[in-house]
Amino acid sequence: MTRRVWLAGVALLAAARWKARAAGLTWDESVRGSLGSDRRYRVDAQVVLFSVPLVRRAGVGAGTAAWRELSGEDGVTRILEFTAFSFPDRAAGLNRLGFIQERIRLAEAGMTEAIYFGLMTASAEESTEEARRALHSTASQVAYTAVDARIQSHSTETATAHFTAPAAFSLGHRVQLEQMARQALASAPRNSVDLSPDGVPTPPFLDALAELLHRPNGGEGRYIYNGRLYHLRLRRAADPKASEHFLARGLVSGPVIAMTGMLQRVGGKQIDFRLWVEESAAHPVPLRIEYQPKSYLRLAFEAEA
Repeated sequence: MTRRVWLAGVALLAAARWKARAAGLTWDESVRGSLGSDRRYRVDAQVVLFSVPLVRRAGVGAGTAAWRELSGEDGVTRILEFTAFSFPDRAAGLNRLGFIQERIRLAEAGMTEAIYFGLMTASAEESTEEARRALHSTASQVAYTAVDARIQSHSTETATAHFTAPAAFSLGHRVQLEQMARQALASAPRNSVDLSPDGVPTPPFLDALAELLHRPNGGEGRYIYNGRLYHLRLRRAADPKASEHFLARGLVSGPVIAMTGMLQRVGGKQIDFRLWVEESAAHPVPLRIEYQPKSYLRLAFEAEA
């Protein structure tokens, strides 16, 4: 009887482990014991007109980035996250918030599966005049867009939802915003596409960027976001001035590399960006990020000590 109970227990445990593997990655899995790097940023903004800087203001927002990895029986789980948010009292009343989380299962041959979740305030301003009208808004609600996806060998399932939240919500209300986003996504249709050549899954954005950051000469890749395919390119160059700057601040112990990047949706507009990383870092979370999300706006994320 004891032997039968023991065998039944072993069988149930094996079945539970198989079911967990079959179910794939989940957000409920613990990431305790993961190793990696985290950074916090100060966000500076610059208003431009025809590429000519007009106004610059430091500290209009903040951000965080994390790159962690956890080894397990099924390989390595990579956890990536990026968050950015504004300080309305420093950003002329603009309350903007966005973040994206990714979990990627890595095996010897590369990525086998990934999930990602993100949300951001819906910012429709495309001109300086539209941006001016958005300043000091008196609206009681703010619109958000949320996305949830799973990437596997031959398919990517994506759900997108829109919802509103109180205008006073900020990063301190992240838990409530995530709950509202999950609720909106629960009733959203899930669209499936196959953008994986030869059964090799196409990674999400942060993981595609992480892989290129590991390459000695940068290179080109592609990623999938919200069911759409994007191209990504990075070019590396030594930057002695940046190395001196970050060494003096105690943020690095060796040379810093400047990365010039480009991302573009297939058939869409090209977006250029720059970032700086420590050359020898095992998990090269950027020290500085510069990009232009709107024609009239440039943002710089500067790592804090």
